Amino acid sequence: MDIDTIYRKLGEFVVSFQWLENRFREMGWLILDPERKHWPPRALRNESFNALVNKVQKLYFPLIDRLAPDDAEKRKSAFQEIVSESHELRRYRNRLIHSAYIEVKAGGEIIGLIRSNPRLEEESTSGELLWDREILKDESFQSGMKRMAEVAFDLNMHYVQLIHWAPFGKKRRGPIKPSRRTSGPSRRAAPKAPEA
Repeated sequence: MDIDTIYRKLGEFVVSFQWLENRFREMGWLILDPERKHWPPRALRNESFNALVNKVQKLYFPLIDRLAPDDAEKRKSAFQEIVSESHELRRYRNRLIHSAYIEVKAGGEIIGLIRSNPRLEEESTSGELLWDREILKDESFQSGMKRMAEVAFDLNMHYVQLIHWAPFGKKRRGPIKPSRRTSGPSRRAAPKAPEA
């Protein structure tokens, strides 16, 4: 077991979560001020992650309704999934951050690392107190990182689409189709060189 690797992966998860939080903030700023008239933005700076995500959702849904793309309901449903999964990731992050990390030693060597959350939870049916603890391994944070990568990718796709639609003045009707004319090379065949 490599304790340094485990702590590094924990740090990578926390930093990646901060990126996710920042992307929500940037999305909110874009919706509130798409032309960047007031920079640096003052809104959405002091909210907790929970409040930030909920506020951005409340800004995003009316904007999609106003822009009225053909797939508006699909976009809102997909964004709702991002919000729900982000709240799950927030709870997971909080469990990681607020846990105690206990090194198990034998013969002067560290042979294990246990994450133990001091906050006990109650089992809903039996009322029994549950301990949130796990023996950490090198791959302990892989599933959390994978979930976060999927959420971050999906959130970023919504953000990029908003950038393309900004400044949000006109209604949009479905995806913008590329024109037949391209800025690349001509589709016509090049003239043949005269034969000698």
